[in-house]
Amino acid sequence: MNRLRILCVLTAFSGGLLLLPSCDQKPTQQQPHPVLKVMTLKGTRVPISITMVGQAQGIPTVDIRARVEGYLENWSFTEGSIVKKGQVLFTIEENQYLNNLDFAQADLANKEATFEYTQLNVARLKPLVNTNAISQNDFDVAVTQEKQAKAAVASARAQVEQAKLNLSYTTIISPISGYIGAVQVRPGNLVGRGESTLLATVSAVDPIYVNFQMNEPDFLSITKWMANNKDKLKGGADLEGNQSVPVFLTLSDKELYPHAGTIDFVGREVDASTGSIALRAKFPNPDGIIKPGAYAEVRLILGERDNGILVPQSTIQPIQDKDFVFLVDSANAIRRIPVVTGQHFRNNVVINQGLKPGDRILLEGYQKIYEGLVITPAQMADTLTAQQN
Repeated sequence: MNRLRILCVLTAFSGGLLLLPSCDQKPTQQQPHPVLKVMTLKGTRVPISITMVGQAQGIPTVDIRARVEGYLENWSFTEGSIVKKGQVLFTIEENQYLNNLDFAQADLANKEATFEYTQLNVARLKPLVNTNAISQNDFDVAVTQEKQAKAAVASARAQVEQAKLNLSYTTIISPISGYIGAVQVRPGNLVGRGESTLLATVSAVDPIYVNFQMNEPDFLSITKWMANNKDKLKGGADLEGNQSVPVFLTLSDKELYPHAGTIDFVGREVDASTGSIALRAKFPNPDGIIKPGAYAEVRLILGERDNGILVPQSTIQPIQDKDFVFLVDSANAIRRIPVVTGQHFRNNVVINQGLKPGDRILLEGYQKIYEGLVITPAQMADTLTAQQN
């Protein structure tokens, strides 16, 4: 230290006193390493699955039509709501059909009276023909009239039943439970003349069906897997009508649908133009959450993989069509490494290549870091699970 001061004094005399203050400055201290959150990766069990896009379909979908002619009087539902089986939907003016029923019933009564008369006449003439009081021909005529009267009664009864049926058609009820669409014809319009006028459409929603396409390699993979894992399958019908892997849905809000489904239909052939095969899955839909026509992600779970690597989606940094994460090495230095991602689970994503258990990845500060930066790690607990999204 004394030598440094002597040197400064000599320099001052030779070069001027302006250099003296610099001789008293202390050496610049090294900046502390930034404290950033990191996570140590642990192997976890992740599902092995096949994912496709599907579209919901209401089965059955029924057109509500006017089956008799008349003026539409009213409808008794809210368009776009769920209606119940047997619920009254529309009414058609019924006066004409009440009159038709009255006429048919009166005609039936007349025919029954005639039939009763012919029965009495046959009963009266039968003893007379046995004593040759009347000719056999006269008796045969009476018997024929009785048969004709009986047939007329049967015809009149049929007319009464038809009149009742037509009258019942003036009250239109829903044949199924499901969502009903918009009303196609407003009250006051004449319906049913010459054709069964479409009034509305109802689509069943519980259960709901989801149609999707599976490519041929995936179809072969799943059929082989099912053949080798029959003891693990539970319930439902598989691709060969036995048991089925569970089918899950992720709706447009990215949330897992709470009810698992089963495959209930497999197409008979592979589409030559697309190389895919049509499938359909059936799902419970008690609350009508899924509407016909809605799109959803269909996922078939084939098993689980041990020691899978799961990271938060926010740690994936896409750069020029590739995915990267920032690795923290043993010297706490930052390194950017490429990764290959797999399926997603809520806000987490599976890493298929690039990371292994025990690696540490950076969780924050991506805009302020650079390759080789040394940090002070703030360890975060690893709580990631492969819960379906």
